[in-house]
Amino acid sequence: MTWLIFIIGSVIAGFVQGLTGFAFGLVAMSFWVWVLAPQLAAPLVVFASLWSHMISLSSEKKIYKFNKSLVLPYILAGLIGVPIGTWLLDLIQPEIFKLVLGVFLIIWSPLMLFNPQFSIIKNAGKLADSCIGFIGGVLGGLGGFSGAVPSAWVMLKNLNKDKQRYIMRHFNFSIQLSAMTAYLIKGNIQSEHIPYLAILVFSVSIPAIFGAKLFYKISDTQFKKVVLGLLFTSGIFMCLSLLI
Repeated sequence: MTWLIFIIGSVIAGFVQGLTGFAFGLVAMSFWVWVLAPQLAAPLVVFASLWSHMISLSSEKKIYKFNKSLVLPYILAGLIGVPIGTWLLDLIQPEIFKLVLGVFLIIWSPLMLFNPQFSIIKNAGKLADSCIGFIGGVLGGLGGFSGAVPSAWVMLKNLNKDKQRYIMRHFNFSIQLSAMTAYLIKGNIQSEHIPYLAILVFSVSIPAIFGAKLFYKISDTQFKKVVLGLLFTSGIFMCLSLLI
């Protein structure tokens, strides 16, 4: 049963990662929290996010060249936050972490369906983007959840789906690569991870490609509903796992 739940979560999360450019950790952990400890799951989330990112890139259209002014504030601040998150991984109570993140997603996701408009956020500058990137970096190092807060932010800034996915894809790749490096340095990846890593290579590849192809066939509104629905469901699963 452990392996079945692990594989199902990997397949669905790989598809979502290919479609949205982020959210592998949020979706995968909705399944994995039932069968894996956070210290075991965190490096797996980071590895799979990186792998599905590279796989889905082969199916992408080159809509934007690398826009430094758009994405670097998020990335640079996020990289500062990663080592803080990896340090917290061994200290934080997993129940508290899942409760806080789950409640945030449950409250925030439905509210975003009403398309709230906050001019202060829409007009926020690079400093605000950097603060959000820093928080994403901490969450990325803590458990591969780097996209949770930045995805909310870029949606509130009312960016179109192409720009949202562009920012999230480059940000998450940078943060996850940094987090994986930190895990390797700290020795968080053990021999028990190897069977899971091998399965992830096969279970996320094809779903990630399908997700990347589907991205170009949906509208901005459909994209928003898919992302919010997945995040809301992830929050529900995280909170439910605390009751079992």
